[in-house]
Amino acid sequence: MHLLPQLSSIRTRFGYPYHPWMNQEFDKKGWALVQKSVHENRYHDVTMLIEGVDGRFALMSKHSYPPGVFRSPSGGVNPGEDIAAGALREAREETGLKIELKKFIANITLDITFEEDVVTWNSYIFHATTQNMRLKPTDLKEVKATTWATPVQVHQMVEKLRETGNGGLIYRANLTELSMWALDKKLTIRPVRKLDLVFVGQFLRKSKIGIEDFEKAHWWIAEINSVPVATLGLVARPDCVEVIGPAVDLPYQGQGVGQALIDYICDQWKNPKDKPILDAIKHLRPNEPLWLVTNTPGYYLNVDFEIVNHKQAPKTLKNKMTGTHANDSSMRHKIYRSSFTSVKK
Repeated sequence: MHLLPQLSSIRTRFGYPYHPWMNQEFDKKGWALVQKSVHENRYHDVTMLIEGVDGRFALMSKHSYPPGVFRSPSGGVNPGEDIAAGALREAREETGLKIELKKFIANITLDITFEEDVVTWNSYIFHATTQNMRLKPTDLKEVKATTWATPVQVHQMVEKLRETGNGGLIYRANLTELSMWALDKKLTIRPVRKLDLVFVGQFLRKSKIGIEDFEKAHWWIAEINSVPVATLGLVARPDCVEVIGPAVDLPYQGQGVGQALIDYICDQWKNPKDKPILDAIKHLRPNEPLWLVTNTPGYYLNVDFEIVNHKQAPKTLKNKMTGTHANDSSMRHKIYRSSFTSVKK
């Protein structure tokens, strides 16, 4: 949890990552390892996809792993340590390599389950490069072996990880699969231009989200390899500022594009210096939170948003929740309020 205040600056430095939500069941042994981290107040790992000059990736294996099973190096960031510095240190300890972080490619939020218990974990995944091809880990207590693998071999290793039946290694397989996909899918987020409005309208109609706010909201768009795939808007209500969306094109739903848009807007709202977002909302009051009404499961917003009782919501949003949704206690049609405010004075 101590890393959350750093994430905005890390995203500014290394780009906005895909931010999907996953879940994975662990066995008793794996759950014990999770509990050890929890007792140390650690709910995260930083993972590096380290690419060498020949296009191969550095992998490591722990002493507890079956023979021939490898994964990308990872570890924890110490309290008070910069996330990037922690990534460099872990890479050195587990591979012996001096690396350069190139891109923040994914932030996976994971529900780890065991019987009736749940722990929420975050993996911060970076693409890194190195000029040094000599693998010589220093943490021999943790690392059993290291190797280089081509992209094809990395994908083959994904299947080996899954075949173990181990919850932790199955998650590492899913993490690796998403991360390799993200390497080839450059994600960018920017304000909407006039020519983008046709895409915004299409996304809203397909998603059945916010079409009534099309002309009065301020929109941002997410692109993958320069192709628009999602949008999100802010609209100034008489008594609040509401987030509209995100609306994500069907092929990219579940990949974390929508949450990346949420992260982007939240970062700008909390830290508006040299950013145009606050100027777009002309009547913004000091210390204004963001509000969100969602008709899809939105529990993944709990880092920056909290669910608000309908009676505590602005009147405009209360009116949206009348009728069949007035007493809805399911995961649908919740009202969220940001746990932070704008700093416009």
